[in-house]
Amino acid sequence: MYFGAAYYPEHWPRERWAEDARLMKEANINVVRLAEFAWAKLEPSEGNYDFSWLDEAIDVLSQQGIKVIMGTPTATPPKWLMDKHPEIYMKDKYGHIRGFGSRRHYCYNSPIYHEYTKRIVSKMAQRYGKNPNVIAWQIDNEFGCQDTGQCYCENCLLTFRKWLKSKYGSLDNLNRAWGTVFWSQIYNDWDEIILPYYTVCEGSDNRFHGHNPGLLLDFYRFSSDSIVRYQKLQIDVIREFASQPITHNFMGHFSEIDYFDLGKDLDFISWDNYPKNQWGIGDYPSIAMAHDLMRGIKNKNFWVMEEQSGPCGWSIMGNTPEPGQIRLWTYQAVAHGAEAIVYFRWRACLFGAEEYWYGILDHDGIPRRRYREVQQTGKELQAISDLLVGSNVVSQVALIKSYDNLWSHRFQPHSGGFDYNNLLMSYYKGLIDNNINVDVISIDQDLSKYKVVFMPAFNLVKDDVIQKTEEYVKNGGTLVVTFRSGTRNWDNSMRTDTLPGAFRELAGVEVEEFDPLIQGQEVKITGVIGEGKAIIWCDVLKCNGAEVLATYAERFYHGNPAVTVNKFGKGKVYYVGCGLDQDSMDRLVAVITEEAGVQPVLPWKIHGVEVVKKEKGGREYLIILNHNANSVVVDVGGSYIEILTGNKVNNVLKLEPYGVAVLI
Repeated sequence: MYFGAAYYPEHWPRERWAEDARLMKEANINVVRLAEFAWAKLEPSEGNYDFSWLDEAIDVLSQQGIKVIMGTPTATPPKWLMDKHPEIYMKDKYGHIRGFGSRRHYCYNSPIYHEYTKRIVSKMAQRYGKNPNVIAWQIDNEFGCQDTGQCYCENCLLTFRKWLKSKYGSLDNLNRAWGTVFWSQIYNDWDEIILPYYTVCEGSDNRFHGHNPGLLLDFYRFSSDSIVRYQKLQIDVIREFASQPITHNFMGHFSEIDYFDLGKDLDFISWDNYPKNQWGIGDYPSIAMAHDLMRGIKNKNFWVMEEQSGPCGWSIMGNTPEPGQIRLWTYQAVAHGAEAIVYFRWRACLFGAEEYWYGILDHDGIPRRRYREVQQTGKELQAISDLLVGSNVVSQVALIKSYDNLWSHRFQPHSGGFDYNNLLMSYYKGLIDNNINVDVISIDQDLSKYKVVFMPAFNLVKDDVIQKTEEYVKNGGTLVVTFRSGTRNWDNSMRTDTLPGAFRELAGVEVEEFDPLIQGQEVKITGVIGEGKAIIWCDVLKCNGAEVLATYAERFYHGNPAVTVNKFGKGKVYYVGCGLDQDSMDRLVAVITEEAGVQPVLPWKIHGVEVVKKEKGGREYLIILNHNANSVVVDVGGSYIEILTGNKVNNVLKLEPYGVAVLI
């Protein structure tokens, strides 16, 4: 298993490098990531390359047995390049140039930048593609970060028109798909087509901008495709000269790029995990879901390319990781499928925008508590590496995420409280609160291996999606769909069939009307989940064969169905016509999964305790994680060996604050 840190030798005197390598070795570090922001050091001026310092750093690290993940430095094009070709800069929707002074200051569709990218990447690939100390490549750094998912420059306008022409073939097809007859928006020439710039309809809340929904969705799809194409450009150059595997560091729940598309050309997925930073604290279910999504992109294990190791932020800092939390976060990643952990960063930088982004070491470079915790964690992982690498999460349940649906919901969010990601998170919490492992996947993946598939608010549909879900249920699967499902075509236009549109026959219900709730409003419901609360949205349902599981207990639709189940072929379809408070969601998920024969990993529920079942070579084991700042006692329902300590566990396991156990 790889265990390491992001390292920036260019930030430190050469005489310190050997000491850093020695301390890394003592901390059980066996890999570092290098060079992803070092373009100006590698090519100080156009065509003048200097790899000597990087060669030396790799050599110093190799003497301690430390391997390298090589980053391509294209996230930070140097000043000499931007001065020579300012047309590379991005523009925002107001027409402002997004200039030099930070990072990610380039347009993905700039032909000039493509050429300079090929030059620097090919030089690096030729030099390090056969180096035995370089074990992987990272393309660029955090695509889309700093609100760079969409660009509105002339390069993008011209490329967008070509993209649309390739997709639709004719303007008649485009005008029909977008419904441009509305507001007299008909396009008569490809050169008339716009990007969704700032308009007179956009106020302080930019969700209500008045742009054509078809244009908006296609622009987001185009922008995502542009990033995928730019990544592929670099992948192709590297593969011409190098044989090492290639990745990119994703950002978990970040939603400006279709991560399922971005992952297709990569050998494996990696991502950057910061549970406590300047911008907020991520709760453990949110982080767990991000891990499961990263695993689900390619249905294989992943790496964490940046794992938080200290207090961090750019202008202010988030909380310092408490004793045990760095280790806990590491084991949570491993539990969900991580086969490498790379901490960010080795040592806090003395200058630049990330002076406050602390790492394993502080600015003075002296090992302290966090270093010792990393050291202990590395030693433990080294001892159980064979059990972890190549293991699988044992899951009988899938949660579908769709970036197309996410973007459509973002443009027109139905009601003030609706958020697609939050709805997915509510169902995910319902699953892990019941100790049920889950795969977060796309609708394009195989559904047949799952007993239950949750498909919340899948609003955009097309024929193959409808056919796939019908076949899944006919063959015995359990499908869960919700309000705001099946009501739109894939081009973002509205369907004419009675709601829930494409899912009406499957679900055995019709939506007679609905009530979008103002944020904060609640409606009482009652049924198999006991007493609960409907939030965000209420569909008023008429059953056409479905069985009623819960009804509304107030408002003008008092007594009407809120949650139903319908038999279809050998399977079942649950229709959840409303949002639910989390307690109600937990109870509903328990009802659905129990009926489908899904057994929880362990039968109890302890707040803040997460349990994941894993398997390797037919041998199952448990990883139990205490996210609480207090000790907990867990009933594990049998006899195990806790392999981190070698202790026997008979039914009762005590976990210290932020404690971890691996039971086999």
